[in-house]
Amino acid sequence: MSMWTHIVASIDVDTFKEINDPKSYVEELLKNAPKITGSEEDAEVFVNVLGGHNIFTSADCANCEYYGGRCEDDEGGFYCSAPEDKSFRCPTGEYQSRVVITVIGDLRDRLIDQTQKEWKAFKKYVRKAIGQSYGIRNCSCQIK
Repeated sequence: MSMWTHIVASIDVDTFKEINDPKSYVEELLKNAPKITGSEEDAEVFVNVLGGHNIFTSADCANCEYYGGRCEDDEGGFYCSAPEDKSFRCPTGEYQSRVVITVIGDLRDRLIDQTQKEWKAFKKYVRKAIGQSYGIRNCSCQIK
């Protein structure tokens, strides 16, 4: 007779990044995350982006055709190489920087203690390896 452990968990992460595809960005960072394992298959990890936007940029320099890799002069002030005529308008940007990482698994031949240990390692990885600038806003986990 087999032992089964079931895990359902979510981590609400703010990347604080102004990027168009935070899902792929976080998925790439999670490729080396510790696994939450079972003898038949490991728990699955999903990344979902929250709807809408939480960042608005009135001058989105990184997406401007005149952006040369930086937007500041040698004294630390703002610098822009776009033409100064009235016809040019800086691009604006709306971004969603928050994602929810979901972990779900029906793990065969695992005890609750083993799964809790692996979950803690996964959560520690998310907190540490994804970076200091990231914020875990909410986290929940149920293991049965």
